[in-house]
Amino acid sequence: MMLRKNRIVMVSATYCQFCTKLKMLLIELKHRFVSLEIDIIPNGREVFTEVVSRTSVHTVPQVFLAGKFIGGYDDLVSLYKLGELSKLLER
Repeated sequence: MMLRKNRIVMVSATYCQFCTKLKMLLIELKHRFVSLEIDIIPNGREVFTEVVSRTSVHTVPQVFLAGKFIGGYDDLVSLYKLGELSKLLER
């Protein structure tokens, strides 16, 4: 799955305002990422089902770093406010 093939992957949906805000934050911080838009990719439902089975989280966005789940919107914004987000993503 794409989670292991790309360094930073966001499982997202085009209608999700928190997904959009988090994308803007990652872009502002100049972190390259792949966004899997579960509402428009052909196998979106299957992707989301697999992600939920790995994380037990039923919402988007969900962000993965090198295939490991690092959190959703609130988690990453908290890391950003603590000055820890870029350090984590640059590892």
